[in-house]
Amino acid sequence: MTSESPDRFRCDFATIRCTPELLNETLGESSVVVREFDEETSKLWSRFEETYRGRRGKDEVQAPYSVVSTVLRAMYGGYVHFDPKNRVLASMEPIDDVDLLHVITLMSRRALGTPMDNIGLDNPPKLAELMAKAPGRTLKLADHLKREGNAQPDAESWVYRTVTWELARFLANETWNVDGQKVTFRADSTGGLVSLANPWANETATAFAVPRVRLTMKTMEHVSDPLILVSSQATRIKDRLAFARKVLVPQADPALPLLEVELDGRGKVRYINAMALSVLAKMQMDNTPLRVIHQRSEQERNAYEAATRTEVSELAPIDLLKAPADSPADLSAGLNGDLFPIQSKTFKFPIGRGVGMHHMRELDKHIRTVLGDGTKPLAAHKTALSGFKRPNPKEPVSCADDVVRSVKSMSYERLRLVCLWDRDENRLRMVSALAQAYGIDVFDPVDGKLVPLHGDTVSAVFWRAPEFLGHGPAEGRAALARQMEVLRRDMSTLVGVWAETDHESVTGEDQTEEEAEQKLTAKEKRASTKKAQEEDGKHLSHRVLATFGLNVQYTSALKRAKPAKTDKKERDHQALMSLQDLYRSLGIIDRRIDAVMRDKIGRHKPTGVARCGIHVRRQSKRPGEKQAKICITASVMVPPTHPDEAWTLHGWSYTAPRWQPYDRAQPAFHALDYPEGKLTAFVDDNAGYKKVAAEIDQALSDLSDYLGHMPYTVTVDAVATRRLWEGLHNRRQSEDSGDSTTWLPGSTLPAKDRPIGIVRINVDMNEMPRPVGISRIDTEGQVIAFQKRTDMLFEVATDLGTPTWVLVTTPHQFDGNGAGRLGEDKTRWTANHGVKPDKKNGIKGEKNEVAKNWYTMTATGIYPVALADGVEGEHLVNATARMATHPLAWGNRTKYPIELHAAVQMDKDHPQYRRTAPDQDSDLGDPADEDGEGEQ
Repeated sequence: MTSESPDRFRCDFATIRCTPELLNETLGESSVVVREFDEETSKLWSRFEETYRGRRGKDEVQAPYSVVSTVLRAMYGGYVHFDPKNRVLASMEPIDDVDLLHVITLMSRRALGTPMDNIGLDNPPKLAELMAKAPGRTLKLADHLKREGNAQPDAESWVYRTVTWELARFLANETWNVDGQKVTFRADSTGGLVSLANPWANETATAFAVPRVRLTMKTMEHVSDPLILVSSQATRIKDRLAFARKVLVPQADPALPLLEVELDGRGKVRYINAMALSVLAKMQMDNTPLRVIHQRSEQERNAYEAATRTEVSELAPIDLLKAPADSPADLSAGLNGDLFPIQSKTFKFPIGRGVGMHHMRELDKHIRTVLGDGTKPLAAHKTALSGFKRPNPKEPVSCADDVVRSVKSMSYERLRLVCLWDRDENRLRMVSALAQAYGIDVFDPVDGKLVPLHGDTVSAVFWRAPEFLGHGPAEGRAALARQMEVLRRDMSTLVGVWAETDHESVTGEDQTEEEAEQKLTAKEKRASTKKAQEEDGKHLSHRVLATFGLNVQYTSALKRAKPAKTDKKERDHQALMSLQDLYRSLGIIDRRIDAVMRDKIGRHKPTGVARCGIHVRRQSKRPGEKQAKICITASVMVPPTHPDEAWTLHGWSYTAPRWQPYDRAQPAFHALDYPEGKLTAFVDDNAGYKKVAAEIDQALSDLSDYLGHMPYTVTVDAVATRRLWEGLHNRRQSEDSGDSTTWLPGSTLPAKDRPIGIVRINVDMNEMPRPVGISRIDTEGQVIAFQKRTDMLFEVATDLGTPTWVLVTTPHQFDGNGAGRLGEDKTRWTANHGVKPDKKNGIKGEKNEVAKNWYTMTATGIYPVALADGVEGEHLVNATARMATHPLAWGNRTKYPIELHAAVQMDKDHPQYRRTAPDQDSDLGDPADEDGEGEQ
């Protein structure tokens, strides 16, 4: 529903429609060379993989087909995509049949155990022969942007991986003039751009980051063209290979792309894939860029081993500037070197992550100027959504009256907050936070004695429990908990535990890889890593409390970004937000939600529809597992039956598969381990996902009964559930379900038990267009004003079917107190290195902008599927956007609306979560992507 005003607000995205005209006219009929393998070749590959697994004795391993990609990229300029699963090999340059025959022969024979010296190239396996015989056809990419009329794009998988190759090379030919810099790019082998000539450096020029541009082709719901998404990152360059997971390697010809090569090995020593090197050596191709990585890796490994034997210093870092030691660093020529290791994002570095909003705006202008008339933007306009003002993050989220109202609505008479502590510092912080939250004077509690906080309804009780909270063996903790009378609950009292912890992550942005390794080494001197995990006091005490049916929230030592002012009493936001998280764990819902749920959903009142969120997560694969396991949790917000009551929150999990109040569902889930081995049928394969979909439908059937057949909606994450329901795929949303039993959530249920609407949320910024600004346009489409940032909801101008919406968010770190809004009107090239204050000499001091993270706006995709008469997509979208803007336990917007956020947090708070969560480490992430959730 767009605004009725003669002027409209349009969201501008760093996104371009990938049209045939762009590929043909602008890029000069872009094409790639494609070999498509037949069914017989596919069967032989499957047989080869089975033999390889049998030889390794592990069902979970896959054949080393990445060796083929690595070798061919080194031989043929960098642009190669090999995907045996989808039976295709694509490249920018034609690959010689004999070279392909030899590469497949060497890889497959070596993988099955034949020593490289014993492999004869004159006796290739049939698999290699068939792959080499498959004809390489030069195909125009524009011809493969398949669609009929305005239908959804339906290109082959290889098109998505190759379409940006020529685009990146085209853009690399033009200089970008920005912020007084003439920025020159080189293409990289991923289809992106890197500027080695214009690096960012710390003040002493001992640490560097380079501007990197990612170009990705994706589809969007009911948009007939694929989209080229543009993003940019500050890729930080390490001074050695140690700990690096990827490395950029220049090729001899500067016209060829930088090779991005993944490294093998764990921890400190990283190295190039040995099989790839041996294949190249056998083919007498030792002079490839991979040899540079190998030589450097050998040097570092030898130096590391020598250092551990003799305790001498390690190998000197790579000199990226090639400048004499006594000369000032000169960045005018850019970075020079044979290789550039990429720094992990999760460790401390002198240069912050992110490029800022001005950088993205100017980059978008540059790309559109270079591509000229061939660019067709993605249009989205501001909707007339009312009551959408974000809450003030400085004010407490839940006031005392709201807490009482919610507790009473949950059928409890009282709330008791049990504060478990060890150190006086944390006890005082808890006392102060409770006093601020309930508007009372600071008190001095006696352990075991109830302290009233709000009449007779809310009270707190403190208890010192160092042995229960501390690290050590699991034995005896349950007995210690039973001795604490304050933990006992009755049917009329809701009990929440607020506890201190000294749990520390092994890694973090407050330490370098070397510091993290030293800490780990020190721990390993006392006990093995496994034992340290098994004796983690936070997770052991959490498990015990969960078995008692209690929810717990932990708070750690106070962390300050800067020293506190002695003459000013500052609010302990960390403790206050931790208290809010405890409220969320207990299912307490404040009064703001009443105001949010204001619009009808079809013929139903806003208080006549429940809102369910379903969370599905693929766990990281454990040793010995053929497929990773799937975790499922769900929550539902149920409207009140009386105006004076609050909404209530309820939960469900796959280990405790019954609906119950959230304060009971969460500890029931946390009290049990994630199922391992054959204990769960929910594995990461097609059969496993069908079982997951069937389990979810059963949960929705139970929910319908639990709600007394009240209408309800379902919210899911787009990426997490992509393989579950065909009806939520971008290219299938305009089709009928046919005979599919897993078309949509609840599609197998009787009509009375199905949801009345489904909302698909996409928060993955690798798949969402990046907002760069807001243009005010007149009735003729001319821009009459420009706004740099926004937090509003925009409706995408789609080509067919139901519109999709984008909720734009300015990260709270950008707007926060003291944030400085870095990157709003300048790039990192003019960032300030900072000045330390010196009161004696009258120097005020300036912030080090270089070391800070810089933020850009993010976008959340909201796609509604209305399933009942009278229900419209915009009804579902408006409620979803408001639920994300007014969350339970945070003063800022969350990635997900409340119903899905609560389901996600149920999983994240599980004692075993951190051991099963997939590794998200990458140099590509925007800092806001992972920080926007807000949980403490």
